[in-house]
Amino acid sequence: MKTNRGGNLVVQTDLREIALLDRRGTNSAKWDSLLATFGQEDLLPLWVADMDFKAPKCVRDALHQAVEQGAFGYYRVPDAYYESILGWEKTQHGTCLQREWIRTTSGVVSGLFQLIQAITAPGDGILVQIPVYYPFYRVIRNTGRRAVYHPLTERNGIYTVDLEQFEQTIVAQRPKLFLLCSPHNPVGRVWREEELRGMLACCQRHQVQVVSDEIHHDILMPGHRHCSATRLWQGEGKPITFFSASKTFNLAGMKNSILVLPEEAQREQFDAFQRKLGISEGSTLDYVAVTAAFLGGKEWLEMVLHAIFQNACMLRETLSQFPEVVVSPLEGTYLMWIDLAGVVSRETLHDFVQNACHLAPDYGHWFFPEGEKSDTHIRLNLAAPQQTIQRAAEQLETVLKRVLRA
Repeated sequence: MKTNRGGNLVVQTDLREIALLDRRGTNSAKWDSLLATFGQEDLLPLWVADMDFKAPKCVRDALHQAVEQGAFGYYRVPDAYYESILGWEKTQHGTCLQREWIRTTSGVVSGLFQLIQAITAPGDGILVQIPVYYPFYRVIRNTGRRAVYHPLTERNGIYTVDLEQFEQTIVAQRPKLFLLCSPHNPVGRVWREEELRGMLACCQRHQVQVVSDEIHHDILMPGHRHCSATRLWQGEGKPITFFSASKTFNLAGMKNSILVLPEEAQREQFDAFQRKLGISEGSTLDYVAVTAAFLGGKEWLEMVLHAIFQNACMLRETLSQFPEVVVSPLEGTYLMWIDLAGVVSRETLHDFVQNACHLAPDYGHWFFPEGEKSDTHIRLNLAAPQQTIQRAAEQLETVLKRVLRA
């Protein structure tokens, strides 16, 4: 990448080369499932958390090379795969992992299904902080575990953890495991080190196993730094973490995520569970793509993060005209959390967003436990070319002016 005389990144030419303005007809879940999910196709898709950017060229080149060699027989996972993971985590986040800790799963959610069944028992409590990534609820419910909820504290769109209430919940409900979302999806928080230390200390005092979903840990806005739960923990019983190249480099379809199990006993439990199910290694191409991304994708990531930040600033500035709309600060992830309670009721939310604004978002009530039907948030995916987010901003602005300034 280059800089101009003011020291600012010049990224437009490169972004044009990787921008995907319309992915219809590619079997994209985001673009080609609008009718099935929203009942209409004339919507701008800002929901599913993948990017409308081509993956890094180093990844595409590595995949082309793997395909051109022509043989797709049984695959030996190379040392370079593990070395690329260890190197990325140490360089990007200061986290020193060991190779024997690493396991590969086909995704964080599928990995959570396996892990929770391997290290907990039916009826055990699983603590989550709400609102939270909605597949967590499915994992808890479908494995026969007991959901324990601790609401995040919200003031003017800013979410924090009340550590006193957090500990009271643990004491009263006695969960076996805390499923932490860090950075947090959907509220966009990058937990500060003191916040994480407080939560981890509570769990350590009450012998609650921490499992930290850190899949968004590379998607950070300027001024924010990710702290891994594993790095902060002191003593035995280290947290288990998940992360992936999928969010970082737009590789979700490669079905590869990394599970970090620092404790030998838990590695043995997890391995035994996988053997019982006959689960095998991933595909050749996912290992090729992930290795290439971690080894050569840093410059691409910096370019895309800059574009996401610009999109966030532009959309926030547009919505700042309307004090009735509350936009949570975006510290991490590429997902903006917006409350429309000052504009619409829950009953009219879908009509407003889809039929008036012509957008397809993730709806806020999806991120709450079953039965919570009053939420008026939407979550918008900003990992898209500027033209896409500009169009979304203009559509929102037009309708908000008509509704609020009439």
